[in-house]
Amino acid sequence: MEITKIKRYFLERGMLLFYAIFIAGYFLMPMASGHRRLYYILVFPAVLFLFKELRQFYRDNALFLLVVIYAIYMMTTLLWSDNFSADEAAWALWNSVNALSFCFVTGFLWVHHHEKMNAFAHKAIWIAAAAALASIVVWYIDHPFPGDRLQPLGVMHHENKAASAYGIFLILAIHYQLNERGNPNKLYYLIPAVTIFALVALSQSRTAMAGVFAGLLVLLGWRAILLVVAGLALNWFLLAANQAYWVDRVATFSFRPGIWQSVIDNMQGHWLLGHGYLVNEEVQAYGKVFDHAHNSYLASLRDGGLPGLALMLAFLGVALWWSVSLYREKGNRIYLALLLYSMTCIAMDFDRLLTAPKELWLYFWLPIGLIMAAYPNARSEGSELVYDKPKI
Repeated sequence: MEITKIKRYFLERGMLLFYAIFIAGYFLMPMASGHRRLYYILVFPAVLFLFKELRQFYRDNALFLLVVIYAIYMMTTLLWSDNFSADEAAWALWNSVNALSFCFVTGFLWVHHHEKMNAFAHKAIWIAAAAALASIVVWYIDHPFPGDRLQPLGVMHHENKAASAYGIFLILAIHYQLNERGNPNKLYYLIPAVTIFALVALSQSRTAMAGVFAGLLVLLGWRAILLVVAGLALNWFLLAANQAYWVDRVATFSFRPGIWQSVIDNMQGHWLLGHGYLVNEEVQAYGKVFDHAHNSYLASLRDGGLPGLALMLAFLGVALWWSVSLYREKGNRIYLALLLYSMTCIAMDFDRLLTAPKELWLYFWLPIGLIMAAYPNARSEGSELVYDKPKI
């Protein structure tokens, strides 16, 4: 009986509450380690209690199945990693389970508690905007404005990854702003959108900016072209304000071409199965050593060979098809905008997808989870999509 009561609590409110606390923690908590523990202590145990319900919810879900197959295969590559370590393999398995659990519970909550999740999405936009404003003020009190590259406060300190996480809420804010009626309501979403855009621009992250442009093209159509041109001009102006940034990040495109070429060159003799998931992520190029591949597609190729890349492209292809279908059949653009944002960001930075709680969860696994649940729900008999009409 006690187990039943606990499960009912998680279903009715507990899981939603813990999930909301975790998402808000990205912007409100000071340390990444504490934020990770928040997931391990609050959200993951709730996921275990609702395992049966999640399994039933995703029954016959093709995208769910492909994501699981991708994860299982990538974890299988642990076995042929040259520098295999039992401890590191255990951590990789643990991280993959957590990343998938976040993706799956995101979709589950989006359908089962849609009105509450929708309301929380609106609040999260303002939380992100408040954190963005605080980061801008605090950073430029002690650093030259606007030439110095902004590093946000809290658990998201790396410029590219932080800007990519904030950018998700910029896309949401613009989506809601476009679907509201009346100047007061449109202004309600325009204010956080401008604030978050300022953080993305001042972080000088071309990764996040490119993702934003991809999302805007879906939401605004041809009208986005002017915004894209203005954003590019602003980005180049900020880069030009610091000569060191200009040399390292413009003249060499942040060393991306050489990094990607090095990853591909190192695939010789490993195209079939890859190097294994525990291979060192570091890349040597231009006489330097870089932390990772700066491309999640190449990271899947490096770790899992052609099968790893194919499985990744397979689940992304299904997600893309489903998001396009939601747009064409239901007139709902947000899923396609979020997915293209995600796919663009991981093409220009980051590495492995099955990670501990990080920014990647917001700008990659969250959109995948939403699409994974929204499309089957929209196709089920008698279901209605009300996702485009926000409620405050």
